[in-house]
Order: sequence, then structure tokens, then C-alpha cells
Amino acid sequence: MTTATLDRSMQQTPATSVTAMAAPTPTTNAVSKTAVLVGLCFVAATFTFAIGNALIRSSFSSATAHDSLIAGVFLLGFCGLAVAANGAAMRQILASHTPIRSRAYFAMRVTECLILLAVGMYLLASHAQWNAYVLAVYAISGGAGFVLSSALLTSRIVPRNLSMLGIIGYPVFLVGSILAMFNLIDITHGAGMLALVPGGLFELILPIWLFTKGFTFHQIEG
Repeated sequence: MTTATLDRSMQQTPATSVTAMAAPTPTTNAVSKTAVLVGLCFVAATFTFAIGNALIRSSFSSATAHDSLIAGVFLLGFCGLAVAANGAAMRQILASHTPIRSRAYFAMRVTECLILLAVGMYLLASHAQWNAYVLAVYAISGGAGFVLSSALLTSRIVPRNLSMLGIIGYPVFLVGSILAMFNLIDITHGAGMLALVPGGLFELILPIWLFTKGFTFHQIEG
């Protein structure tokens, strides 16, 4: 009887170990650091894109055009790296909750990074003004933001109201970007900028939440 019990225990132990190894869960400390990283990536991407784009625009009407252009392109490249790092970090967090959307978000952020790098190379090589690149960046960023918001709503690792702000805001942002591509509105000036407000609020509030509260640990570990 004792021998049979031991045999069954030995047969069950490897299976349990394999299951545990196949589905590792992030530790609280690791998740906390990732929350801060994601918040920093959002803040860095927002400010480097805004400043970089402003420098690039001013370079075509400035006496120090070359220096402004180089600085602006450098900041666009930094923005690209920030969004790619954001995608990689969120993929790690969301993989156990929404695996397809976590991969989609990562792929879209990498695409955004490549677009920004390509734009920078084009501007440096051509020295030609091309303001429309902003709309392409906005379009892919809006799509990525919507995927992230829906994944956050499903996983419940941030408050529902915050996720809903992104779910509402990013489609508005995306539609505004598409309309701007057809010159129906201008989202860089005047009333058209209202299309940026909901998504912008999401990208402002989310980092603050992540810095102060982080992700909901027990739901990630459960």
C-alpha cells in the first residue's frame, strides 16, 4: 500500500512541475518595476515626439535649420525606441490574460518605431518638408492604443474607468487621423485638436496611475 502511494506521488510530481514551469507568473516586484517602465515609456514617447516634431517643423523656417532637424530626428528616434519598449513590456504583462492582443500591441508598437526611424532617415536624406508623416504616426498609435485599452479592460489590471477612457478616446483619435489624411479636418490646429483630447488624457492619467498604484498584482498572479 505504501509503495503504491509513493509510486503514484512520483508519477504526479513531474506533471505538476512541468505545469508550473510552463506557466510562470511574474513576481510582485517584477510587475511593479514593469509598471514604472511602462509609465516612463508613455511619458518619454509623448514628450520626445511633441518636441521632436516641433523642432522638425521649425527647422524649415529657421536659420539653424540643420541643427534643429538633427535634434528633431534624434528625438523621433528616441520616441520610437520608447514605444517599442512599451510594447515589449506590456506584452510580458498581458500575455497570460490576452495573448493575441498582447502580441498585436507589441507588433503595432514595433511598426510605429520603424515608421519613426524611417521618417527620420527620410528627412535627413531629403531635407524636404513633410508634415503628413504625423498623420501616419497618429494612425498606428491610435490603433495600438485601442488594442491596449481593450486588453487592459479584459485583464482588469488597471481600473475599468481608465480602460474605458482609452476605448472611447482612441477610436476618436483614429477617426480624426483618418479624416485629416483626406484633408477633411486639421487635428494639429483649432477645433480638430479635440480629437486628441480623450486619448491624450488616457496617456496622461495611465502613467500617473502606474507610478502611484501600479498594476493589480493579485489578478496578475492569480
